Amino acid sequence: MIIYILKSAGCLALLLLFYHLVLEKEKMHNFNRFYLLGSVLFSFSAQITTFTTYVKQEVIATTAIIMKPNHIDNSVLIIEENTIDFSQILIGIYCLISALFLLRFSYNLFKIIKKIRINKKVKQDHATLILVTDKILPHTFWNYIFINKAAYEDGEIEEELFTHELTHVTQKHTFDVLIIELLQAVFWINPLFIFLKKAVQLNHEFLADENVINQHKNTFQYQYLLLNKAAWNNEYYLASNLNYSLTKKRLKMMTTQSSRSIILLKKLAVIPLLTGFVFLFAERVEAQEKDEIIEVVEETKEVQKELSEKEIYATYVNRNAYVTYKNKEGKKVSKLYTELTNEERRKLVLPPPPPIKFKKVLPTKKQFEDLKDTKKYAVWVDGKVVKNEVLNEYKNSDFARYSNSFVHKNARSKRFPQKNQASLETTEYFKAQNAKRVQDFEIYKEIHEKLGEAKWQELPNGEKIKIIENPKIETIEENYSKHNGEKVNTGFKDLNGVNHYFVTVGNKTKYYNKEGKQTNEKGGAISNRKASSSNIIPGNYVTKIYFDGKIFCEFNDGKSSKKVTKIKLTFYLKENKLYESKRNQEPHFIKSLEGRQEDLSIQFSKLGIMYFKLSKLDKKKAKRPILPHAPYLKLKKNTKVFYKLRSEMTDVDTLLIPPPPPAQNASKEEVLKAKETYSDWKKITGNDVPPPTPSIVNKQEKVTVTNFEITFTKKKNRLELTCFIGCAWKELSFTTNNIKIDKFGMTNTSKSKKSDFLFDLKKEESKLILRGLKGSAWTNLSFSINENQTIKINQFGMTNN
Repeated sequence: MIIYILKSAGCLALLLLFYHLVLEKEKMHNFNRFYLLGSVLFSFSAQITTFTTYVKQEVIATTAIIMKPNHIDNSVLIIEENTIDFSQILIGIYCLISALFLLRFSYNLFKIIKKIRINKKVKQDHATLILVTDKILPHTFWNYIFINKAAYEDGEIEEELFTHELTHVTQKHTFDVLIIELLQAVFWINPLFIFLKKAVQLNHEFLADENVINQHKNTFQYQYLLLNKAAWNNEYYLASNLNYSLTKKRLKMMTTQSSRSIILLKKLAVIPLLTGFVFLFAERVEAQEKDEIIEVVEETKEVQKELSEKEIYATYVNRNAYVTYKNKEGKKVSKLYTELTNEERRKLVLPPPPPIKFKKVLPTKKQFEDLKDTKKYAVWVDGKVVKNEVLNEYKNSDFARYSNSFVHKNARSKRFPQKNQASLETTEYFKAQNAKRVQDFEIYKEIHEKLGEAKWQELPNGEKIKIIENPKIETIEENYSKHNGEKVNTGFKDLNGVNHYFVTVGNKTKYYNKEGKQTNEKGGAISNRKASSSNIIPGNYVTKIYFDGKIFCEFNDGKSSKKVTKIKLTFYLKENKLYESKRNQEPHFIKSLEGRQEDLSIQFSKLGIMYFKLSKLDKKKAKRPILPHAPYLKLKKNTKVFYKLRSEMTDVDTLLIPPPPPAQNASKEEVLKAKETYSDWKKITGNDVPPPTPSIVNKQEKVTVTNFEITFTKKKNRLELTCFIGCAWKELSFTTNNIKIDKFGMTNTSKSKKSDFLFDLKKEESKLILRGLKGSAWTNLSFSINENQTIKINQFGMTNN
């Protein structure tokens, strides 16, 4: 039951997350209403679906051991102690708290019904007005609208407010609220119902607001009306009220323009979402199946001899077992049983293999009853995991075979925490399994016989193998190319029953498994790393190998620019550290002089551009630059800028945050929409600043960073420059000030179209000031330089390399 509740809570959490991130932003409130209510039903029903997964039995990498069933000695006296059942106590506490919540729900309902009975009623349209003496805003419960009696009689109730409340009545919003309240009372332990209720009620307000705007066609007047009524309170717990959650989100929704195509796409996105959640939260049952026998037998150095059927059966049973032993040098060696030579097999002492047909072992009545205890036993019936209660449908005589094994503490899992794992086989399943074991061994014997008749075949690389003709097995080979006059063959080949990709160059063959690792001719991995893409096929760069239209294996892509990326990351971290040290100096940014504020703002913008240019991997290693005025928010009212902490902001303050500008490369429609949004915001806040424009990166910042490396050496009356990388000149020397340097030397232009980089240089006493105009990641460099001192710079800044 606990797992069921946790799963349903997880499902509901994901559905609500999708709603808040995707659906809530669009004007499709009717669809959202049914999505939210359906989320509750779906979260409880998704787990009813059951999927059966067939998994292969794991082969233990040791020699076969016959496990005898554990028989319980009935002569042992077991004394049961009387213990307190805490689970029943917890259930009782849970039910008591639920009863209290239901009592509160009933009391609130009673209060509303009492208000309806004792106050005057007036019929209007599809609703009944309840005139109360309380100073309240109009609010709705079912078909009743509660309004202040004096305000109604004096005609002070605006038409927009009546339209708002009538929408709640006609669309039966109270029904949604009552359902959520009842569920919240029963499943009070799940806090997600609190967020669900808020989302449902806010969506109700979206629906009512939309209806008012559609009828009265005056958005801004309605917004001001709501802001004027924002301070009024509502005393009725279960009613829908006018000023519920009057936030920026609700006011913004009134002016939001949604695209029909986007709304349709978002609605369609719910279908794969629900399908995925069915697979994610559905109950899964695992069933075991036997591995299919696929044999490819290769030549060994030992001459194969005739084997008796008993020896063949021993090989068949142990074919997937690993044998560990010490060789003549005293080192431990681990091999598959099939890799052992005949001499090694003769020296090996193995326990006798289990019989090909198992004998019946019936559970006793007491053993069968014990298996129903979920705390002690995990149960498999006919190879499938089942709940212990399923055994109530059987008798002990319905089973032909029973086995039980003790599970040590370190081998238990969350799914199977029990000390014992029991397996039961019905009579039909038991007979079918015995017949299958016989059939599998007969197929193996047939392959063994064909092996003796098969002829040796030579591969292009000179290797000799015997291939058994079997429709289930094939060696795929193709002539790929020639390398240095040698023939190159590639293809697929079974090594010890596992498919491998091979490449033969001349007389040398390399094998690769599905993990892209190189193996030996027996399929054993000889490397722990993926092979390099440039080392697979000579003269080619191979990253992926496909088999039957699917990726078979992938190799390590050696092409990267880690060196350049590392330099960029190091430079960014250095600059960000310098910025943080300045930002954290006293006084705080908001109390600083205008000059310091401008300097920090410029540095923040530069760091933002640098962070944007980092690779995805480096972005994970670095942090975004922090706003200079953090943790304060920058607000503007009547063209006056001021700062506030988020915790100090009111709902009115949130309206002062300007809407974001259109994105880069925004379309004309998006730019127009941004201007309209800004115009609406300006009318509400009274701000008079230029409308937002698309975020366009400076042309200089769009230019690709170019490799160059230059040293500056100060002499008595001149400055000497030496270029090592990226210049058409080698050395420059000058005494003038305020000059520009590019790829071709000194220049007077500020654009330098033909050059890959350009910067200007200015001397101030012992200081050099450089301004990057093109081809550099930096825009400003400033450093002191003494006589005969040399400073080196590149496209990323100063460097010691």
